Amino acid sequence: MRSMTGYGQATGQAGGWAVTVALRGVNNRFLDMRIRLDEAQVGSEPVLRRVFDQELFRGRVEASVEVRSLGARQVQVTVDRPTLHAVHAALHGLAQEGLLGGELQPGDLMRLPEVFRVEPRAEPWDEAGEALLLAVAEEALGQMVTARKTEGGQLEAVIGGLLDRLGELAAALEAQRETAVEEIRASLRQRLDALLGNATLDPLRLEQEVAVLVDRSDVREELDRLVSHLEHFRELMAGTGSLGKRLDFLTQEILRELNTLGSKCRHTEMIRTVLEGKSVCEQLREQVQNVE
Repeated sequence: MRSMTGYGQATGQAGGWAVTVALRGVNNRFLDMRIRLDEAQVGSEPVLRRVFDQELFRGRVEASVEVRSLGARQVQVTVDRPTLHAVHAALHGLAQEGLLGGELQPGDLMRLPEVFRVEPRAEPWDEAGEALLLAVAEEALGQMVTARKTEGGQLEAVIGGLLDRLGELAAALEAQRETAVEEIRASLRQRLDALLGNATLDPLRLEQEVAVLVDRSDVREELDRLVSHLEHFRELMAGTGSLGKRLDFLTQEILRELNTLGSKCRHTEMIRTVLEGKSVCEQLREQVQNVE
């Protein structure tokens, strides 16, 4: 069992590149993979997604990628000469009119970004850089999967305890059921006797009617399905892969059986047991929301 929350980070250097990949995962119903790359590395996104998709099945995962060139930094100087000539001509005209003094100085160009720009030259992203990126991404992914497994182990212990409690409550309901059936049967006979008064009724027919009414209030089938769902839940927990959606669905089925039990029960102790079962099932549902 794995949780959907986790973190992983790795750094590597090779082929003139330094790469850092950080992964952070939180709960989400489906897999929502968000990768932040610089424009130069955007072409590597499909390959990165294939790497992550091999191990991640659910959760919102944010991948931050930082790439630096280890070579000497190259810069590119761009001068917009037509604009510069136009600016110079305008300043020269103002100077001739006595409105300005002096000539255009080199430092003045730095205050004209539309004319004079100094920009770092982007290094071409090559196969060596992409190979390093994938290796670092796999290392960060391994750390994240390990973190998810660690937290998943803690989740499994908590969920196992809740399942144990539900199993105890199911056993208590089974023990209470026999008493409840007898109480329902006795109560129905008393009510029928009071309604009939001195009138006579075929004992066999009376027993048949009582049996029908008792059967409508019996929860034998619901208890059987509840126990079956709990067993199936444990079987799924022992498996591998993405379990969260299946466990969530099964939790809904468990709650549905408890709701049906509660609607059919007329026995006070059974109603109290069902209410506690629904409370435990709600805790189970909250924990299952964290399972990948």
